[in-house]
Amino acid sequence: MIITGVKKVLLGEPGWEYHFDLTKTGFLHSFLAVILYIPLSFIIARAAVKYNDVLEHIPYSKITLVLLFIALSFPLIAYILVSIFDKQATLCSWIIVRHWTILFALAVIAAGFSLYLIGLLPFSVAFFIGMSCYIGTLAIDVFLTRHVANFDWIGAVFSGVLISATNIMILLFSLNYL
Repeated sequence: MIITGVKKVLLGEPGWEYHFDLTKTGFLHSFLAVILYIPLSFIIARAAVKYNDVLEHIPYSKITLVLLFIALSFPLIAYILVSIFDKQATLCSWIIVRHWTILFALAVIAAGFSLYLIGLLPFSVAFFIGMSCYIGTLAIDVFLTRHVANFDWIGAVFSGVLISATNIMILLFSLNYL
């Protein structure tokens, strides 16, 4: 089961590979996780609108476009990195595992904001959960780069920072131009 694989890979336990479909079919199926990012992000956007007491329409189509652009930038970055560091054999497994791992991190963020939306958590707690998980994606990227793509620590830290910086640049560009 994928959730067991995510847990095992993040804990550095052996045998995580058996919980993911690391075939070409599994690679294609991992993009389902990317599609599932979208409704989770809508929950987060709805919470932000509620907190700011804004009655405006939520730009769901623009959010979808930005999220897909961010999510699909990772395979491109990963391809470039494995080419530079001569780790091409790890590309598919790295992409598969990251897609599912980021989905579960985003689910935790959305769960916190969902609890805010139904009145069970104050916004500050939901925001803390969200920001902690978002910042945690840098650690996730470093860890997955190290343990799934088999980079050394310096390469893994460089890759994690590059991935996070790219995501932030896309988000900032989108906020300025959309």
